[in-house]
Amino acid sequence: MAPKRRPVNVVRSGNAGNSSKPSKPKDDGATAASAAEPARPPPLFPVGYKSPVAMLNEKCQKMGWERPAVEARQNRGADTWTGLVVLKKRTSKNVYDLDQVRLAPSPPLEIESAAMAKHYAATYALFRFCSHLPLALTLPPVIRPYWSTLLAEKASAPTHRAWEWDSDPFAARKEVDERQRRREVKKATDAAEGAGGSGGGGDSGRATPARDGSGHAHGHMGKAWENAPEVRMAPALRETVENTVRKMMRRFPAAVLDAARETGPPTPASGAGTPALDLDAVRAQLGTLAFRPAHIASCLSAVQAAHARLHAGSSAAGPRRDPLVLALSTLSPLEASIEWLLLHVPEDDLPPRYRPSASSADFVTGASRGQAAIVRGWLTDKLVKRAGFPRKAVEAVLEAQERESAALDRLGRQLCGWTDDWAADAYVAFAGDASQQAARDEAREEEVLALEAVLGERFTRELASELAIGIDAALTLRVVFDDASPYPSAAQPVPPAFYLSSDSLPSYMRLHLHRALLDAFRDPTRHDLASVLEAGSGGAVLSMVEFLETALPDVVANPPDVGDVTQHLVPRVDEVEDEVQARAERKARPRVERKRKEPTAAEHEEVRKRNDELHARKEYKAMLEERSRLPAWKERDNICHALDNSRVLVVVGELPQFLLDHEIAAGRGAATSIIVTQPRRVAAMGVASRVANERLEDVDRPGTVGYAIRGERRASRDTRLLFCTTGVVLRRLGGDKDLDGVSHVIVDEAHERGVDTDLLICLLRDILERNKKIKASPAICHRWYIRAHLQVVLMSATINESIFIKYFGGCPSLTIPGFTHPVTDQYVYAARAKHGAEGSYLEDILPLLNYQPQPSRFGPRMTEDQKAAMRADFAKLALDPPTLRALEILSQSDRIDYGLIAAVVAHITAASASGAILIFLPGVMEIRQCIAELESTVCGPVAILPLHANLSSAEQKRVFDKTARRKVVVATNVAETSVTIPDVVYVVDAGRVKETAYDAESGMQRLVEQWTSRASGRQRRGRAGRTQPGQCYKLYTRRTENNSMPRFPVPEMLRTPLESLFLQVKAMDEDTDVKAFLTKALDPPKLDAIDAAWRTLLDLGAVESEDHASRLTALGRHMSMIPVDLRLSKMLVLGTIFKCLDPVLTIAALLSSKPLFTSPLDRRDEAKRAREAFATARSDLLTDVKAYNSVVALRDKGAGQSAVRQHCEANFISPSTVRDVTSLRADFLAALSAIGFVGQARDDLAAASANAHSDNLVKAVLVGGLYPRVARIQLPEAQYERVQQGAVQKDHEAKQVKFFDRAGRVFLHPSSVLFAESGFRPGYVAYFQKAETSKVFLRDATEVPLYGLLLFGGAITINHWAGGLVLGAEGDVRLRAATRVGVLCAQLRRLLDAQLAEQIEAPTGVGAVDGGEVVQAMMALLHRDGLSA
Repeated sequence: MAPKRRPVNVVRSGNAGNSSKPSKPKDDGATAASAAEPARPPPLFPVGYKSPVAMLNEKCQKMGWERPAVEARQNRGADTWTGLVVLKKRTSKNVYDLDQVRLAPSPPLEIESAAMAKHYAATYALFRFCSHLPLALTLPPVIRPYWSTLLAEKASAPTHRAWEWDSDPFAARKEVDERQRRREVKKATDAAEGAGGSGGGGDSGRATPARDGSGHAHGHMGKAWENAPEVRMAPALRETVENTVRKMMRRFPAAVLDAARETGPPTPASGAGTPALDLDAVRAQLGTLAFRPAHIASCLSAVQAAHARLHAGSSAAGPRRDPLVLALSTLSPLEASIEWLLLHVPEDDLPPRYRPSASSADFVTGASRGQAAIVRGWLTDKLVKRAGFPRKAVEAVLEAQERESAALDRLGRQLCGWTDDWAADAYVAFAGDASQQAARDEAREEEVLALEAVLGERFTRELASELAIGIDAALTLRVVFDDASPYPSAAQPVPPAFYLSSDSLPSYMRLHLHRALLDAFRDPTRHDLASVLEAGSGGAVLSMVEFLETALPDVVANPPDVGDVTQHLVPRVDEVEDEVQARAERKARPRVERKRKEPTAAEHEEVRKRNDELHARKEYKAMLEERSRLPAWKERDNICHALDNSRVLVVVGELPQFLLDHEIAAGRGAATSIIVTQPRRVAAMGVASRVANERLEDVDRPGTVGYAIRGERRASRDTRLLFCTTGVVLRRLGGDKDLDGVSHVIVDEAHERGVDTDLLICLLRDILERNKKIKASPAICHRWYIRAHLQVVLMSATINESIFIKYFGGCPSLTIPGFTHPVTDQYVYAARAKHGAEGSYLEDILPLLNYQPQPSRFGPRMTEDQKAAMRADFAKLALDPPTLRALEILSQSDRIDYGLIAAVVAHITAASASGAILIFLPGVMEIRQCIAELESTVCGPVAILPLHANLSSAEQKRVFDKTARRKVVVATNVAETSVTIPDVVYVVDAGRVKETAYDAESGMQRLVEQWTSRASGRQRRGRAGRTQPGQCYKLYTRRTENNSMPRFPVPEMLRTPLESLFLQVKAMDEDTDVKAFLTKALDPPKLDAIDAAWRTLLDLGAVESEDHASRLTALGRHMSMIPVDLRLSKMLVLGTIFKCLDPVLTIAALLSSKPLFTSPLDRRDEAKRAREAFATARSDLLTDVKAYNSVVALRDKGAGQSAVRQHCEANFISPSTVRDVTSLRADFLAALSAIGFVGQARDDLAAASANAHSDNLVKAVLVGGLYPRVARIQLPEAQYERVQQGAVQKDHEAKQVKFFDRAGRVFLHPSSVLFAESGFRPGYVAYFQKAETSKVFLRDATEVPLYGLLLFGGAITINHWAGGLVLGAEGDVRLRAATRVGVLCAQLRRLLDAQLAEQIEAPTGVGAVDGGEVVQAMMALLHRDGLSA
């Protein structure tokens, strides 16, 4: 029966067609049939957007609910459609026992198609329980206006409807139903008792939400916001930030858009035109939110102009010159309008919902002050808060005049901008004698009596020297009659000192009236006012009242421009030179791409002569004779022939150095540059050293052979064969996309499939694809042929060649048996000897040893069936009962038995007198435990050496040196490939490896110990026969190898986070779509891992938008230039900019090293107390910094090594970690110097650490690097106890404090200095690592300032209607704050990115961004977390 054909009218989701899987070719018949069918309708949404129905399904699944039912229903009597969504939640294990909530838009939707109606209904349902999340930008563009409409409806809804937007609709519905039930019961009871009335009134159709104890309904923000910490910004700081933003936006007029480069709005669906701007709808919504009509008109004018520029295209002159354009490209017109109003309208003229709470006022945070300072502070606050004058102007005037009337007079003159005899500096206080003073006071009293008689209740005398007169309900005139004021005086005809106060009229309107009133006294046409002053007998106050009553209505109806009002108090920001353009003009001559010089015939001849001289040397001939015995020597002609006819070759085996000799013999020696990549630096150094010795060279004085690893390079102009780590080649590709001048790239150990290796292979394939046409025909080759194309060789002794052959389109492959000396297998029974030659397994080794393991009480337990199967297999081995018992115990344990390893080593040393022993273990901790066991076991005279990646290059090189005693090397898998320790004869393989496992959904990264692959086992075995016959002891059974060990390792790209890889790819080509690029990898990662990595880059501020093709931000470009983990690189960049580099260098080094503090099992409590002695700033990392600095301080004082060692031992500090941290600090500093961020001198580091004393600043830099690794602090409910003076809050215990991250509850690790902390405030902690054992524990935790999150955390989403800020795409961090705070912080971040972009263009040192006003404003906010000092 033929399969069913998909109906032609079925519409796929917006992601249809995005699969990376190749489509199957269709036969001609199918093609003809499909051509006859009607064309499939176009997708509803642009490619790359999830449909609202899909988003609803994902959210419900994440909440643990059932799949929702989404229906479309046709409206009665119309051709339009509406929708309905039913949410379902299982209440028991019974699949039919469901709790349901029906969600239907009201009024019904009017959508033209049923398919689209479903998506609108899904959007409505999403909004009902996710309105607090920033989902608008993830919705398709056509749906976003509907989300904005729902937001506006929520903002204007009465409080009794707040339950509709609860994050748990099931609980909210139950609560509503329960209240309705109680109301019905009460209604029935009242009717039965004859109480009269229905008890209820009409039912509106919507239940009233629960009310709190005060009788007030919960706010619109829901329960999720009740415990959110509050962010406050003191008025003085807010004024500073506002001035900084306005000034710096003149310097960087395209500040925001430079950060986003040319990222415009999402591409509309095919056929869609420029979206229309409905100004009338926006005007109505802004009016509903209570903005003034005049401000709305100004705003809409700006929005309309920005909308035109946004959609004018790049051909328009200056299309993107202000931040409003970017706001319109990412927000709805209503949201962009609100953001514009919040930034440009004075705070006290905003609607009440947008004004800061009372808790945001200034706080007294300093120590006790003198009386004069207190009086001046009181007067400053009065003139700022009540009179409305700018704080800076008031403080400047009070420096010269401390009397209130004098200060008001000078401020009034300055407000008017008078420059003649009435200038502010020309003010003279009352200078009359006693009789003149008496006459003045008498005239004042008479005027007060007249005012009382005329104005009645409108007049009050609040103080002896201050009169208050109500102009209307909104405005009060306050006149100051103190001793310094001359009024009234014929000798000094000036108006009385006064100011205007109001609880509702904004300060700039009051200052406008103040200036207009003063100008009226000097108006030549107002003889009445001037004559009153000249008479010197009073009466001016009543004239002032009449003037204000006349002028006030017009000012309210037509608000003045704020800049015009305060232009003399706070002068307009001068036009600042566009330094970006100036820098571009001052740049030196443009950089010219230098073409690589082609080698001449003489140079080729010179290389050939040197090679001939080498071959003629006696020592080289002896070495060449040894090489000729290698199996690969016989294949050299086949290899060279294959490379001459193909650009890619897969070699299963080991390729020696004769490739270089072949190129020299072919006359291409001077043009030959062979790069051989190694996965580890120890391998690169070791192989380079061996090959150099074979060519009679010293790698430390490089000739034709050299190496390059991070921070170290040994190469010269004559180097033709360069061994380097894969990361070095990737960094070169960042600036040289085609590897110009490189003739061959040999990727060694390709079987390991590390992230860097897979990325390099993918990039090499792209290079070959781009340069197909360069391939030359052999017919045109001549003796001095310049090789113009790159050739790639993939090499490994255990490579899975079929994968690579297919990846490179069927390239040739050669299998070369590697040459190793025979590895002898020790067998007790001849019957088992024939079963394999892969080394001695555990069942072969145990009969040789007198070792009885102890059964483990911990670890996994085998079932009876598993034990029976194991025993059946072991019974075939004919082992004696004690050996069989030992084999069963070891096979059931999942732990490494170090006693067994020591017994094997003792057996080897007893059976032979020479030959080094190489032991493979999974990690550093296991190496330490093994060394301790070996040292306690009598193994004869041995030198035990560790080998792992955390050791320095010098420490790693020790394993290659000759030792007087027998060498025992205990190593991780760094010794598995390409590392040849010449005297190793015996290999002991524990068969275990530690690999990173990553869960993209939970964001959890685990270092998992597991069985190694069989390919790795063969590599380990091969280490025993590199230079002489050897033996291998495998501490696992054949059964384990066959049943539990995979053939090849899982590619690292499939088991690690991808954000560092993304940054590498973007740094090489910013226009690359990383998602599309990674689908071309050998084994593409999962889509959820790709999305999780991109979200991390967004949260870190390294990329511009959610589009995977978007470019790096300026910060991201800086991060990509520092060759360290991207989180650490962000810390280093921010630490340099904010001048706190020294502690940040230490923190970055600590996070890259093993733990600073040791914790011996028998002294664990003592070690914990020692660490707690250094506790500071509620931070594990700053605690470690303090401990490290204590060691450095000892050294700086000239203390000897013994004193330093004593200090470390007494405080349980690891000396080796101190050395590692010191070395890494130097490496990081060198990396910063290389990109011009800081100089190399000691004084330069001190200058870049001027603010290192500010703990809040350092912690903010920390959260910048660690975000989104933050957890919310949830404090227990406050409890009080009664004391004699009243009630005081009881201290809660540390165990009562809870922590939650996006995945759920987490716990501080017991080793943290915060573990016993009970004095937390509501807020967040940042952490570096999250690991799951018995619980999910956080390590390296730090309590962070809230402004650290706002300035350096995820993207800020502002709830313009209800107040509140959300950080990041997932909305995990919520902060209660005035919306203006969010707008200002977002602008500061954009301006900082603009300065970083300027730094990228002209990297002339950190001075270009350091010390700027943006940085200073951020530091002021961070210093006391938004409170004034």
